[in-house]
Amino acid sequence: MNRFEIYGNAKNLKLMRSMKEHQHLPHACLFYGEKGSGKKTLAKYFAMTAFCTEEHAPCGTCRNCKKILHNMHPDFIFVEHSGKKQGFSVDTVRKICHDAIVAPNDNNLKIYLFADCDAIGIPAQNTLLKLTEEPPEHVILLFTAEQKTIFLETMLSRMMQIAVNPCSQEECKTALLAQGKNIADSEKAVNACGGNIGKALHWLEDNTMQELTKQVADFTNAIANRKHYEILKILYAYEKDRQQALEFLKLLNLQFRDALIMKYQYENNFLMGCDKASSQALSSVLTSNHAIQLQNFVRDAYLAIESNVSVKLALSAFGGNLLLL
Repeated sequence: MNRFEIYGNAKNLKLMRSMKEHQHLPHACLFYGEKGSGKKTLAKYFAMTAFCTEEHAPCGTCRNCKKILHNMHPDFIFVEHSGKKQGFSVDTVRKICHDAIVAPNDNNLKIYLFADCDAIGIPAQNTLLKLTEEPPEHVILLFTAEQKTIFLETMLSRMMQIAVNPCSQEECKTALLAQGKNIADSEKAVNACGGNIGKALHWLEDNTMQELTKQVADFTNAIANRKHYEILKILYAYEKDRQQALEFLKLLNLQFRDALIMKYQYENNFLMGCDKASSQALSSVLTSNHAIQLQNFVRDAYLAIESNVSVKLALSAFGGNLLLL
């Protein structure tokens, strides 16, 4: 497709094409998955599929497809974030509800994209309920979010829900090379980020992210080799930065998950951590009971920090638990 390559998610692409062919496009659809996995890209693919005028949609070359590729289609509307938390304010949602009544400019459809809904509030969702349940015939609502649980059950029941998964590591590498990245850098990024293309691109441009994944790998190795001083030293570095501490724990949890997967010899396609070698080292010394305990420890620390408990206190408790294993 012209200038718009999709990597992975073959089942989701096939589903969208099938819905267009059978004229069963949903009036509301949620794309959910981890940050960087391509949710907005799939939403754009959905819009191209819906608007495409050729037999095999999306063609990427018709007038509608080209307009969407260049972000110039008047009937594919990105709803701007608003409000204190940069979600979608009630006023913004009301404006969309009023605008939805107006007929499309160029086509028989009008598609609204509410992207990155992770901060959408309950009042805004309640305001959206009626439009989501009974939109005008010409309206389709698209939403993206990391977790579908951010939405009220009443909203979820009115949407088609599509899980967006990272692509394979080989597909991710191909995507990075297509973006002009060199082979060596692409391989490093894939090793750190798995098949998450967005995360891999961010990793290549962000020295802080590169250092974070290195620290996670070092920490995983320290646990595997029972290097207590190294464990405490690394945790100390995150005591003054709540957000970085949360990112560290999030990545660490994926390392623990991978170690457990390796222990039971699942395929590498299931791996999601940032360093395969250190997960393998941890896997070789883990018992099943220890693996469960590690995930419980990291979960408790994450929830404590997220709930505004002192970062120093939460990480100290986490480190203490690890030393007792």
